[in-house]
Amino acid sequence: MIIIGEKINGAIPAIAEAIEKRDRALIQKRVIDQEEAGADYLDVCAGTSPEMEYDALCWLIDCVQEVAAKPICIDSPNPQMLVKVFPKLQMPGLMNSISLEGDKCEVILPLLKDNPDWGVVALCCDQNGVANDWKKKVKNAEILVGKGCFLWHSSCTDAY
Repeated sequence: MIIIGEKINGAIPAIAEAIEKRDRALIQKRVIDQEEAGADYLDVCAGTSPEMEYDALCWLIDCVQEVAAKPICIDSPNPQMLVKVFPKLQMPGLMNSISLEGDKCEVILPLLKDNPDWGVVALCCDQNGVANDWKKKVKNAEILVGKGCFLWHSSCTDAY
């Protein structure tokens, strides 16, 4: 089982405030707390408005990497943002997330294929959102696998 710490996310009010105030100490305490609790990856999501996301994500990545022993699971609803901040990441981690929605596969898969030590969190949704029918979810998973979403290092084979 892979544990992803989810406490560095701008959707959490205390983290949103820390991002706004650039409170490095609070962010880094969350990193240490999650690692001590057993997280294998640290999810980093700015959760800000689109026009503020790049600066916020860059700042968060820097804060996290200064103290983290564990890799980052970089998270954004915007796949282009994941590509844009990718060069800042110092060690292989996870992309969160890919799905059949929009152009996520077309944007993220080339980056993952060029960086085979990276993994991906894949969601079995499509242009219609999350399927209510398990057969549709399985079909979406098969499509994602067929596109190459699970060509990653062996330690991540249970992450889907």
